[in-house]
Amino acid sequence: MRGGSGSEEDSGVAACAGLQPREWLTSAGEALEAFTRHHAPSQAELFLAAERRLSFEYDAGTGRSIVNQGETLDAMARVSWDARQGMLTAPVGEAGALPLLLERTARQATSGRASPLPALPAQSDSPSVSNPPPLQPERAARRMKHFIETAVPPGSVVQAALLTQVSTWRALVRANGARRARTEWREELFVRCETPRGAVVDAVAFPETAADDTVIIIPLRHRLAEAVDALTGPAESLDRDLPLVLRPAVAAPLAAGLIWLLRGDVAAATPALARAVGRKVFPSVLSVVDDPNHPTGTRRVSMDDEGLSTDTLSLVDAGVLRGFLHASDTASRLGAPLNGRGFRTTLSPPTPEAVNPSLVPGEIAVLPAHYTELVARVETFTTMPRPGTVTLVAGGWEVRDGRRVRRIAPVELELPVLETFRALRGVGTDLTFFPTAEGCGTPTLVFPPLLSGAQGGQAAR
Repeated sequence: MRGGSGSEEDSGVAACAGLQPREWLTSAGEALEAFTRHHAPSQAELFLAAERRLSFEYDAGTGRSIVNQGETLDAMARVSWDARQGMLTAPVGEAGALPLLLERTARQATSGRASPLPALPAQSDSPSVSNPPPLQPERAARRMKHFIETAVPPGSVVQAALLTQVSTWRALVRANGARRARTEWREELFVRCETPRGAVVDAVAFPETAADDTVIIIPLRHRLAEAVDALTGPAESLDRDLPLVLRPAVAAPLAAGLIWLLRGDVAAATPALARAVGRKVFPSVLSVVDDPNHPTGTRRVSMDDEGLSTDTLSLVDAGVLRGFLHASDTASRLGAPLNGRGFRTTLSPPTPEAVNPSLVPGEIAVLPAHYTELVARVETFTTMPRPGTVTLVAGGWEVRDGRRVRRIAPVELELPVLETFRALRGVGTDLTFFPTAEGCGTPTLVFPPLLSGAQGGQAAR
């Protein structure tokens, strides 16, 4: 990886680490052709990844920002025969490294039958060989300045603010000549604000073509201001007998926990969950989808890392469990159809991952007359210390007859995901996506009085 800084003009990705994507595709095809002539594997593929990353970090102490840029080129080889298989990942500095990577993979292959590679649908046109979108440090600087000047709540302290741009190109090349390639752009702004009762962390994602920063930043400004207000001033302990209303910023980790349960690898390890497909597991107010084209989602991905289309996927429909997020391996293990959710993290084998998962907005006609409204989530080290259980520390208000009457000191909630969503009473219309919750989107969620395991009063930090 190479680091450094530069201007917008010199940060284009005409080539990444000296290699052009088109040349890389050609070299991969030639390397696979030569390898299969000499080794005759039953299946072989190369997965290629070029990435450029920029981070723009604001230093609250000096009021200045630090810019870092870097780029990587990596390749993963996967080959198998009837009785053995091999997989290996390595950085790539030149096209000649691909044949060597395949040879090393063959030498390190171990006994065991590989899962068959998923068949790719026919493709009439050639795969995209366009370069990853160029990094834009000048735009990053402008957006950071705009945020600091307009979105920081009065009286609050910004401990850290980080804007990242990640531009990637990924390609899959098979020994049979099949090729798939895609580019992806992600730009996200994270902020950590200190309050008298703990730190609040929030973030927004900027679409690649976003023309008006204000439209994107205003919701973040409102959430931060509401969090600072809720966590500043006199506060009392929670009334356990009141229903619980979680606003999106607090509900997001809980929604992300539900998406985690709907992964194919989790279902494969949980037979009772896998057998529940087609059954009504949740209340009718709950529906969950993964929509790669959602206009306010955090990502735009048309194809997964196994070359399959990422079409809109219904996971829960009016309480009925419809299925899980699948990579080819988990689909094979559960006998389920592929659904284009196989993604690689650090070039590991594909595992199930959502793109823009969200709880579908509902219609809360009438909130309870009295309830606890949690609007601000206090930062914790982890939100899922045990699989299937989400822990939150959040503050807010006691509401009586529609009016906020007193602040509630941060309370710790320990929520078993399945049991909590089975008690869900209402879903709001205010769908919001959160980069801080793995890109998950959720509206306001309404629950009955606090579940067992909650710890009232001021939370320890």
